[in-house]
This record gives sequence, structure tokens and C-alpha cells, in this order.
Amino acid sequence: MLKNFNLAGFATAIAQALDYADESNAPLNRDGARPKGAERTEKVQDLQALIRKPAFELTDLPVYYDAIKDMASVGLDDRELLLEKVLVLMSRTAKDPMSMKIQQSVINLLYNDLPHPPSGYLCLPPATTTTRAAKNPSVKYAFRTADGSNYNPLFPTMGMAGSPYARSVPSSSVAPPSALPDPGLVFDTLLRREKDTFTEHPGGISSLFFAFADLVIHSIFDTNHSDWTINNTSSYLDLSILYGNSEKQLDSIRRKDGTGKLWDDVFADNRLLFMPPASCAILVLLSRNHNYIAEKLLNINERGTFSNPLEEDWQARKAQDDEIFERTRLINCGYFMQIILGDYVGAILGLVLDQSTWRLDPLMVMRELSHEIAPRGEGNVVSLEFNLLYRWHATLSKEDATWTKDLFDKLFDKQDPNTITIQDFKRAAHKYMIPTTSVKEWTFANLKRGPDGRFNDDDLARILHNATETRAGAFQARGTPEVLRIIEIMGIEQSRTWATCSMNEFRKFLGLKPYKSFKEWNSDEKIHTAAAALYRDIDNLELHVGLQAEEAKKPGPGAGLCPGYTISRAILADAVCLTRGDRFLTTEFTPYNLTSWGWQDCQYDKEDGSYGGLLTKLLFRTLPEHYPAGSAYAHFPFLDPKFMKANLDENDPATAAKYTWSRPISRSPTTPVEQYSAVKQVLSDRNFMSSYDERLFKVVQPVATPKLTQAALTEGRSVVANQILTNAKLGEYFAAETLNLIKSKTVTHADKTVKYLDIVKDVINLIPIRWICEEVAGLPLKTTTNPKGRWYEDDACARFSEIARYVYLNLDPVHDWRLRESAQKTASGVIDIITAHLDHDDSILKWFTADNHNHGMIESRNCHIFLEKVEKSLGKSQVNADVAAKVFTATVPSAALYSQAVAHIVDFYLSEDKQSVREEIVKLSASKDKDASSKIMTYAREALRLKPVVPGVYRTAGQDVILGPLHITSGEHVYASLVEANLDTNVFGADPTAVKYNRSADTTAITEFGAQGLLDSKFFEATVPAVLGSIFGLRNIRRGPGKSGVLTSFQESWHGSPRTQYISTSGAVTPWADSLIIQYSN
Repeated sequence: MLKNFNLAGFATAIAQALDYADESNAPLNRDGARPKGAERTEKVQDLQALIRKPAFELTDLPVYYDAIKDMASVGLDDRELLLEKVLVLMSRTAKDPMSMKIQQSVINLLYNDLPHPPSGYLCLPPATTTTRAAKNPSVKYAFRTADGSNYNPLFPTMGMAGSPYARSVPSSSVAPPSALPDPGLVFDTLLRREKDTFTEHPGGISSLFFAFADLVIHSIFDTNHSDWTINNTSSYLDLSILYGNSEKQLDSIRRKDGTGKLWDDVFADNRLLFMPPASCAILVLLSRNHNYIAEKLLNINERGTFSNPLEEDWQARKAQDDEIFERTRLINCGYFMQIILGDYVGAILGLVLDQSTWRLDPLMVMRELSHEIAPRGEGNVVSLEFNLLYRWHATLSKEDATWTKDLFDKLFDKQDPNTITIQDFKRAAHKYMIPTTSVKEWTFANLKRGPDGRFNDDDLARILHNATETRAGAFQARGTPEVLRIIEIMGIEQSRTWATCSMNEFRKFLGLKPYKSFKEWNSDEKIHTAAAALYRDIDNLELHVGLQAEEAKKPGPGAGLCPGYTISRAILADAVCLTRGDRFLTTEFTPYNLTSWGWQDCQYDKEDGSYGGLLTKLLFRTLPEHYPAGSAYAHFPFLDPKFMKANLDENDPATAAKYTWSRPISRSPTTPVEQYSAVKQVLSDRNFMSSYDERLFKVVQPVATPKLTQAALTEGRSVVANQILTNAKLGEYFAAETLNLIKSKTVTHADKTVKYLDIVKDVINLIPIRWICEEVAGLPLKTTTNPKGRWYEDDACARFSEIARYVYLNLDPVHDWRLRESAQKTASGVIDIITAHLDHDDSILKWFTADNHNHGMIESRNCHIFLEKVEKSLGKSQVNADVAAKVFTATVPSAALYSQAVAHIVDFYLSEDKQSVREEIVKLSASKDKDASSKIMTYAREALRLKPVVPGVYRTAGQDVILGPLHITSGEHVYASLVEANLDTNVFGADPTAVKYNRSADTTAITEFGAQGLLDSKFFEATVPAVLGSIFGLRNIRRGPGKSGVLTSFQESWHGSPRTQYISTSGAVTPWADSLIIQYSN
């Protein structure tokens, strides 16, 4: 018996029981506090995860001991992987307070690896800035200057473009230049990739990772060709590759039309044109992201200062354009930074392979032990040592090496790479690498711009897909393609003119143990023997060569990039310094400067299926037709899909099955349908297939039995809906519950003459929640009548809204993963409770035992009566879990849509000119006339014509169809705009926005779009008139003061049609009406 005992399951059950008790005993009113959640269950799950993947091994103890012993003397032995072990410890114990303390120590250590400010430069830095401190002194928000000046108010030129490189490590080497080996000989013996050989990256890194690395490297390094001591770009991750590093470059990419946008698909740094094409492709997406953000800021208009349509006065337009542009740049740079910290560093540390969403956070606010605030935003200057560190040519994939060979054949007229000299390179650079055309005409990889100036999405996607599925090369000695011989020779010559420190001097500077021999540096006999012959003494080994030819790490926990050991240690210090030293990524990285929406847009979603990072969102956002939801190419773009799949299949096959691993097939652009008759045809013609039923089935599938099919679920849902309509007292319940909520949620003015109420948040959004929980499903809602319930009303509302959004408003692949996982989790909990009710009702013990534990002491037993009726209607042969799934799908997914519809109607009729209509609705709701409800519904339908529940719906054509002027082919996706259809002038007259309540049957609004449940026309008519009567019956009802009395919303274009989006009280963009304050008399 003990042999089969499941300890993990037992511990989870105990934790769940304790959490259940805590939730049940929690206070009814949280007073603004955030819910704790299932703390004990989460801790047990975290413990189980640690058992599967330990954060610490006993065999690690000697490593920690050696580190303590050697840190202050000979230096850390990085071959023992101490840093990797500490990173694994932090990532796998992320929720433990001790993990945070360790992280703060690690960040301090890495930040202090480099001096702040720099201790030396290659020449004297400029004393003054070349740009004004501010373009407009009246502008109070913080913005980046074009050249990176004024980042540190005390040292305005620190890190500015055109400044010299910093020197971190002064060299004390006495070896004269004549003692150093010939650069060409060094390349041929230590760096050159052997002919017809290629070593795949052992950690599965794709070539797209290094394409992005190109962007990071070129953002902070641009050595002046005339003076190698000068860095032409700034020392900050300010996307200078996109925006440029001077006012002239900045002006060349901007439209300056009042929208803050750039010209389509432009960027400022022409050097990227000579990199493998995936680098330019990603940069184009970041350029598009700028325009997406700018348009969003203009539409949202958070502070109400922007004009749209644009001002005619050029000065006002310029001021608006500048502000939108500058805020947009801050957001886009924040976006870039989060890709670096989330996706890029995540791949470097192997966190994605480990399925960890934890990330090192170098931006955090923290205090030293002395209570001093640890420095942030104090500026940064890149050093010559790190310029040499980022020469990662060995990682060039076979395909990119071929591309580079073709480029060099063009630049040097097919000259033998072994004979190209530095002078040859300079001549080619002057001939080919100085742009002669406008940035709007630049192109790469033989792509063509369209008439609108944009590159074809198919071409960009092809380049990116190829880069994701192409494995990069391994870091190793003798790994650099022959074609790059002259580049490496110039790098070696450059490092010598800088009097760069040696490899061992750099290691000592970082606190690492210096190498005692060439064999210790690289155990490959061919490599260390050749290096010894060239340099004779290990202390003579040059930094550039030593870094590139050092023995590489093996892949494992904490090690994903697998470069040489010294590079591995140094790049983390550089990443921390580059981000922590930038005030626009730290002290100025605020919702005020970026706007509330912009700041949130820069945060990555740990629940999006990508295990941290923001590149996934960029791909979904800019190429939605080429990256379908669930594609591994979007979720793990920096990893070879075959490698990642094999990793997940071995460690978590259930999760692996959720992704699509095949190369994405681009689908044709969605066709907008706007005419009234065409939209009606799309909604009524069965040849236009909806995804609603498929998504509903996907939501319940994990908890339903294998016997349940999609067709059976759809049929059963209709049976449940019919049972709901047999209740003749639906209207009475909804009217009474509306009044109960109004009474309990109202706040009285100090003089007691006026009352205030959030009619949407506290009434309309909660009415269907209470009905489902109390009358249908018996869910443990915590209310004044059921204080022992487990679910707070606003939490239940949020969960149900996520389900509705996944099923009916899943318009963007960015949110698909999180919405599906959230919907399935909620569905599992709801269906389990309903199943427990059904099991209890089926048991003979139901006559002797209570069922309170299943629904938190709900006094009403109406749910049991209803569920028994449903069971009889469906037949006793049905499995209870499947019956519960049908009850769930018939009610829960449409609750938020029901509330949205009521909110739109109430908002519409709260206008001052609609008082007489409100009075008529109240009068009709109290009337006993049979047609009273239908008369109220004429008012409701007219409101929903002008403010539809959803802006439009997607459908897929099952065969070729003619839709008015449109010829739709089989498989084509269409977007039927309810907004446009309900404003069709051919149906609703020359002024379709004019309100008219006596419309004929053939000119009524299109309000039904395939969503059943609570939006079923019979259910809607049975309940909505009662709700409206209760609300509009409040004495002297009117909008609340100021902005509180209106729904916070904005309009944007979606497939060429307008759609309304809302801003929640937390500043997030949402499809749901969130808050509307009304006031009424006492």
C-alpha cells in the first residue's frame, strides 16, 4: 500500500485544503489589499519543481569553498562554474527572499567590475556637448538626445557619440611590438575555420540570436575610421542603429507630420546593410514598432494634449510631433532593452532551455549594507576591451558565411581573401559603404520596397524564419570563416595601436584566476601548441586573440551561449553596466515619461509561453500573418526549433505538444468586410466558419473526458441554454440583484444629498457573475450573503473576462497563449466544482449530507435544482464532468460580453439629451404589458447599433463566395466589421449616426455575431429590460463628475475599420468597459 502512496499528490491535497480554509476565512472587504492567492499550494509546487530540478547539489560545496578561499588572492577559477551555479540557484529559488539578496549581491559585483566613471580614456574626452540640453525648455518630460549627451547631469559628455573609448585595464606588458607575431599568421594558425568544416552551436542557438547581437554591438561600437580612438556612436543602448547618433541622421528618418512617426521601414545606420540580412530584418521590425507605438500614443492621448486630426498650425504640429516622437523613442528603447535582458540574456544563461521565466534584473532599486542607495543611471562609457570582446565571427552559420563570401566577392571583385590588405579594405569601404541614396531607398538582401516604401512582409518573414531554423556556429579556436581574414587582421592591428592589455591582465581585472599556461587556456593540443609557438609566454597572449581562441564552455544549466570562459564572465558585467548606467532605463524609466500604456508595453509577460522576453511580441505584432499563435518560431526565435523541441520532448512533453514546431506558412492578408448586407451574409452563411466552438472545446478539453467531442459539446450547450430559458423569473432575479448591488456598492457624498456608484465595475460587471455562481453553477463567490465564499467578485469577473476574450475577442496572437492557459485553468476549477455538485446530487448521501464545501456556504440551492434539470435533459448516461463542461460553456464564456452590452447601452442613454428615453425605459420596465420588454429592446438595439458589443468578428470561408463586390476564395480569412455595417449609409440613411427608434425589420442593427449563452436573444430580452429599469430608475441619475463619468476609451483602425478599445483603471488597454461613475440623488 505504501509502495503506491503518492507523496506529492498528498502534499498538494493538504496544501489545497489549507488554502481553501484561508480563502474561505478571508475578510469580505480587502480594503484595497491584493489577494494572496493559493500560497501553500504554490510553495508545494515550487518544492516539487526543486526536487525535479535541484537548485543546489552537495557536490557544489567545494566550488563555493574555493571561491571564498581564492577570491581575495589568486582570483576565481571560472572553470569551476561558480557564477553559473549561483545563477541556477537564483533562478530556481526565484520566489525566496534569499534569492533576491543573492541577486542584489551579484548585480553589485557585476556593476562594480567596471569603474564608474572610467579611470582612463584613449584620449581626452570632449569638455562640452555638441547639442542643446533641451530642444524646448517648456517640455518637462525626459528625452534622449540624438548623440547621447546629457545623460549624466554632472558629466554631460559621458558616453556621448564622438567621445574616445575608455580604457579599463592599463597594460604593464614590456614586450615591444616587434615581439608580437604577424596578425595574418595569428589568424591562419589560431582563428581560421578549417576548410569544409563547421561545428554547430552545442547549445542550439540559432543564427537569429547573433543577428540580434549585431544590433546590440553596433548600437554601442562604431570606431572612427580616421581616428581609432574615437567611438562615433554613444555608449548607451539607445537604438542609435535605428535613430542615428546626430540630429542630421535623426531628421533623415522622421516624417515630422505631427504623428511622431518615422518613414516606413527606415533606419539610420548603413553599416547594417553589410551584415547578414536577418540583422536588417529585425531592425526593420523595430522601426515598425516605433510607428505602432507612435500611433498608439496619438490614439490613446493619455493626457489629452494631442490633436487628431492634426493641427494646421505648423508650430503646434511640430511640438506635438516632437513629443510623440521622443516618448515613442523612450518606449522603443525600453522595448529593445527588455529584448536584451529577457530574450538575449535569457538565451546566454540557458534560461529558456530550463523553462525559467526568472531574469537577472540589473535595473532594480536597492541599498547597500551601509543603507546607501546603490548607484543607477550615472552614465556609461564603453571600453576598448569590450570592443574586442564582441568579435564573434566564429559563430557565423554556414549560410551566413556563404552570404558574407558573396558580399566580399562583390566588394573586392572576387579577390582571394588571403591577399586582401588593409588598404584594399579602405578603398572598398569608400567605394561601396558610403550611402549615396536617401534612407527611404536603402535596401538589403536584394529586397524591393513597395510603392508605399515598405518591404514585403513575406520577404522579411522568410529571412527571419531561415535565421531561426539555421544553427549558428560554435565559439571555438579555428572557427572564423576564411573570408573574414582581413577583418580579424584589422582587429588585431587595432588592438595593438590601443596598447591593449593582455589576456591575463584582463582576467585579473575581472577578479578571475590568470592562466598559468597555454594548455590551461585551451586544452586542444593543436591550439595551445600553436599559441605557445607564436607568443612563447602565456602573459604575452593578446586579449583579442586570447578571447576568440579560448576554450569554450560546455552547455548546461546557467550556460546557454557557451563562449570562452572569459567572455562568458565579461558579457554579464557589460550587460549590467550598459543597462544600469543608463538613466533612461532606470531612474527615468517611468510611466510618466513613457505614458502608462507605453511603460506597460515594455514589460514582458511571463505567461506568454516564451519563458520571458519581448521578441515574441514584436514578431506577433509586426508580422501577424507569418507568425501564427503557438508557433515555436515566434516563442523561441533564438533557438533552433529542432533542438528546442528535442529538449522539451525530453523534459516536458505535455508542454511541447502545445507548440507548433513546423515552419510557419504565411496566410493571405485578412479581407475586411464592411457592407451591411455582406456582413449579415458572413454571419448567417455556414460557409463562413467561426472558431468559437473550437476554442470553447479547447478550453474544457483538459478537464473533460476523452469521450466528449466538439460536436457533442456544442449540442449539449444548446440543451443547457434551453433549460435556462424555462426559468420564468429570470427578469425578477436580475432586477433584484441589480438593486442589491446598487445598494451595497453606493458611496454617499459628505453632505448626504448625492450618492456615487461605479455602475460598470460594481454593478453591471457583477450581475451575470452572481447569477452564474448562485443560480447555475454553485460557485463559491464571496458576497455579503455568502461571506465564507472563496472567490472575490472582482477576481471572478477578471477570470471570466479572460475566457470571453480568448473565445470571442482573441484578435491578436500576442495574447493567445496566456488567454488560453488562463481560460483552461479557470474552466478546470469551475468544472471541478460543478462536477462535485453533480456527484453529490447523484449520491444517495445527498439526503443526509450538505454540499456546502463545494460552493462556500451559498444559501440558495437553486443551482442544484437547475443542474438536476440539465442532467435529465442530457440523459443519465452522461458523465458528470462532461455535463459540467456543457453547463460551463453555456454560461461562463459569455458573461463578460453580456456586461459589455449592458454597459454600452447604459453609457449611451446616460447622455443628457436622452433623459426622456431613460424615463420611458423605467416606465416600460414597470409595465405589465406583454410587449413592454420588446419595446425596451428597440432602445437597446439602437444603442448597440452605434456601440456594438464587439467591433467585428473573424470568419474563414469554407468555399468560394461572392460578397457584394468581393470575391472570397476558400480558406480566405475575413474580418466582418459590425461598426461599419451598422453605419452603412445605404441602409441607415445619409446620417447613419442619427438615433432612430422605430426602424423597420430590414434596417435593424446587427447585434448577434454567433456568441450564444447570455447573449442569446431570448435570454437577453428576458433580463436586460429589468436591469435597465433598475439602473435608470435611480432618482436624477447622471454621469459622475469630470472624466470619472465617461468610459475611458479610444478609437483605432483595425483592418481599416474603426474599433473602440478601453483603458482600465490600471492603465492597460482592454476590450472591456472598465469603470463608469454615476451620481444620483438621495
